[in-house]
Amino acid sequence: MWIHSSVRDHYFTTILALCLLAAVIPVSSTANEMLRIAGMGGTRIATSADDAGIFGNPASLASVKHHNIALGITSENLHWTELPKQNREQFVAEANIDLYPSVYYSYAFGEWGVSAGYMAYLTNFANFTFHPTRAEYDITARRFSAETDLITDYSLFREDSWVLGLSRKVGESVVGTRLKWVAQDVKTGAVVSTLNLAARHGPDVDAHAPDQLIEAIVEEIQFGDRVREIVHENQPTFDRTANRLELDIGFQREVWFDADRVHPPLQIGVLFENLLRANLVEPLPFRLGIGVAYEPLEWIAVGADLWRDTGQSGLGFAVGTELHKTWGDASPIVVALRIGAGHANSVLHFSSGVGVRLGTTYLEYTVRLGSFSYDSYRHLFAFTLRF
Repeated sequence: MWIHSSVRDHYFTTILALCLLAAVIPVSSTANEMLRIAGMGGTRIATSADDAGIFGNPASLASVKHHNIALGITSENLHWTELPKQNREQFVAEANIDLYPSVYYSYAFGEWGVSAGYMAYLTNFANFTFHPTRAEYDITARRFSAETDLITDYSLFREDSWVLGLSRKVGESVVGTRLKWVAQDVKTGAVVSTLNLAARHGPDVDAHAPDQLIEAIVEEIQFGDRVREIVHENQPTFDRTANRLELDIGFQREVWFDADRVHPPLQIGVLFENLLRANLVEPLPFRLGIGVAYEPLEWIAVGADLWRDTGQSGLGFAVGTELHKTWGDASPIVVALRIGAGHANSVLHFSSGVGVRLGTTYLEYTVRLGSFSYDSYRHLFAFTLRF
């Protein structure tokens, strides 16, 4: 997706203007925790929200309001592209889609906060190639046959996580832990799908008259029982599954700058992720991160994170802000706008997003782009029901 630089500048100007216009009435954040984190550049170590769940710092569970149940699905990297044909290929294309289904429950009572849920990450990439059709006609048997192969090269990755989180206030601080049972399934290979067609005409058809011959063959294929079943042959090159337990530990604390605590505090956080270094197909990196967050007014939140992953070149960071507005009380309409930036694995990315709540239904969208390469846009959509 290519966008002229003037359109790019107008795009960011519009986002900033909308943020300023929307930030006037206090309200809690919209629902999908993953989209909120992504829209704010990836900040999550010190930030907290009354709908916290299974994606951020487990210490933030102590800030959950009421019973919080969410069911959502997020999609990313929706991609379909036709590729140049080579030799006698009839059609070549590639497709990609990433899905993130999740469901979780969270609740805070007294000094405690708990959450339980399921999240998955599914990456599906395939390359489709229609090979040339091979056909022959047996004039003696009055029989026509054809064969076409569809080659589907696939790369599939699936990660399922069952998550249990617990947090507790300890004096001025909150400590949280998160257990994750992670299952990974990785498959690569090719599927050869062969379509076989066969037709036999009667003796009344003149095999030396092309018009009669073609008409008879087409009629037999369309109306006769001449289409054999498509034969599928799977040719895997890699197939591995692993199941392991992982552990995250997080801390958060409010820091007040005035003795009477009139002004909002600064929130600081620390997060240790994947402490067990589980032996998975694609191991999750151990991560140590620190973050700060601040809500100068009830309608705005800002945050910044800094972390280091094992195997990562340099440090990763994320900064972001969220602004929100609401209309109505009994069945409120909520709009949240987010903007952020982050740096991970030597890649700089920018993000912006919007979330809309209509009663118990939440619709959210976030767009991410890396290093102003507009053909690498990543679109994240989320539909969440909260009840």
